[in-house]
Amino acid sequence: MKTAFALASLAVLAACAAPTGLTIEQLENDRYQVTERRRLPIDFAGVQRNLFRHAAVCHETYTFEMVPGESAFGRVVYRPTPDAGWDSSVVLDLTLLHNRSINVRAYSYRAGQMDRVHKMMTAMLQPDSCEASSKWENKMDDGGE
Repeated sequence: MKTAFALASLAVLAACAAPTGLTIEQLENDRYQVTERRRLPIDFAGVQRNLFRHAAVCHETYTFEMVPGESAFGRVVYRPTPDAGWDSSVVLDLTLLHNRSINVRAYSYRAGQMDRVHKMMTAMLQPDSCEASSKWENKMDDGGE
């Protein structure tokens, strides 16, 4: 009886540890936000163009997708495998501003993804660079201009 109870308890704990079925809506909240950047000098067409170029140069693919029914909201998604769920993915949530720049919020269920976020931002803004960079950081993020 004790063994059965212990196994049942272990199964419940294992189910809680692995969030099967995590949705994008659950991922995109303050709890999982990694970082935020404002007014990056690119629009959605530029993001798509640069991601294609980055894939050709660096053989690293990120997916650009529009938020259904919205023209000012999109995402860049990294999945470690094609069938990876949102709990394994890194998401850059993009908001297109009136001046054709974008605000970016990065989300990840797993901790320690800042290097991946830098790689994704570099792919969007410096597509010929295959290493993570922070040269794309604008002065708005540092409290400058």
